Amino acid sequence: MSSSVATAPWGFPNPDLSVGYTEVLRYIQYRLKVLGHGQLKAFCNQFKFSYNTVVNLKNGTSKRKEYLQLQKILSALSFDTTASLNPLATSEENKYLYLFAGIEELNKFKEQLAYIDQITPPSSR
Repeated sequence: MSSSVATAPWGFPNPDLSVGYTEVLRYIQYRLKVLGHGQLKAFCNQFKFSYNTVVNLKNGTSKRKEYLQLQKILSALSFDTTASLNPLATSEENKYLYLFAGIEELNKFKEQLAYIDQITPPSSR
């Protein structure tokens, strides 16, 4: 029996298209903090996110790493990524990598993160 669904071969992920957990978390925390009064709850409702989990991510008070939740939030912020286990991870911080769909998206993310880092004092990161 043949399948009409075309499948793409599983290639080796391009490490040049990936960023680590800490960079993604820093980006998302900033983006969540700049939402206006009442917008965070609306954001969570629109994308079916747990409000408490998102508030904890925003405030840096999560009790555990929210790898997959970060990927979902990135998607809501228009970044198509795949969260992949890093087989060379030496700590929990870099256990997951976020692989971007293309160089354009990755560059856009990095440009925005560089801007965030430029305007955000290191003490508040």
